[in-house]
Amino acid sequence: MPSFYVIPLAFILGFSLGRVATCTVAATDRWINQGKMDWLFGLLVVASWAAVLLYVLVEYTGRAHLPLDIPLNGQLFFGAALMGVGAMINRGCFVGTVGYIGTGKFSYILSFVGLAFALWLVRSDVLDLFDPVEFLPRITVEQSLTKQAALGAFGIVCLISLWLILVKRNWAYLALMAIGLCAATIYGTRPEWAYAALLNSFLQGQGLSVGKTIEFAVAALFAGAIFSSWLKDRFKPQLGSWKLALANLAGGFLMGFGASAVPGGNDVLLMWTIPGLTLYGAVAYLVMIATIAVSMKIEPLLAAKIKS
Repeated sequence: MPSFYVIPLAFILGFSLGRVATCTVAATDRWINQGKMDWLFGLLVVASWAAVLLYVLVEYTGRAHLPLDIPLNGQLFFGAALMGVGAMINRGCFVGTVGYIGTGKFSYILSFVGLAFALWLVRSDVLDLFDPVEFLPRITVEQSLTKQAALGAFGIVCLISLWLILVKRNWAYLALMAIGLCAATIYGTRPEWAYAALLNSFLQGQGLSVGKTIEFAVAALFAGAIFSSWLKDRFKPQLGSWKLALANLAGGFLMGFGASAVPGGNDVLLMWTIPGLTLYGAVAYLVMIATIAVSMKIEPLLAAKIKS
């Protein structure tokens, strides 16, 4: 099946990411330090629209995939916590990193360099701490009561976001809706598009995708984010300080290491794994948020102690 549709969808996804705050670190910071959960609710809106569309694609087209659930174990909790620590050091999750690069903060490119290095270490057995977990897609929706209840809850969130768009004229939710729909289509039909999966294919010597579709889609994602920022006069190219560069490299490395223990990074969890109604996806994402929140509480105390 022709798959060039992922290129314009990736551009729209990147453009929409430049319209709203979708970084887990920023959303958690807003909750911890300002007591506002609206950005976290925005992330739920993204997952909800993705979940509804994934269900429709799987049930009525048979051309989409859902993630296979995996057992909850120590490796999953360790990996999710590591992603949280890495996101804190990086000052942005992988989704947020796309947004930062879109505004011209090019030191965040090193986050993906760190990710690639971590994946290489895991693949080469240099750090033989656990077996990397692969993407395991399935093509059927489990008809359990729990799954149906979760899908119903996602549907309610979608209706709330529609009300906010149509009645309250809150256009930020239109961008969140676009992110969920575009991401669900891309991840659901081309799971190998994810950063970790794409880098893994390079590291394993598999070369470029057929027609270079996935590579062009990734380029379109960043082009969309940059274009979105440029329209808002927020595109200010800069390399940043060496401290930020090191933080990006180290943060990307830890997030990549965590993404080897949990299938995919936080972008996959938010836009495919959780919408795919997996328990491990929700648990891993909550562990990551909790780790970020605890780190934000501890960080000022440690800074004050060092100064004293």
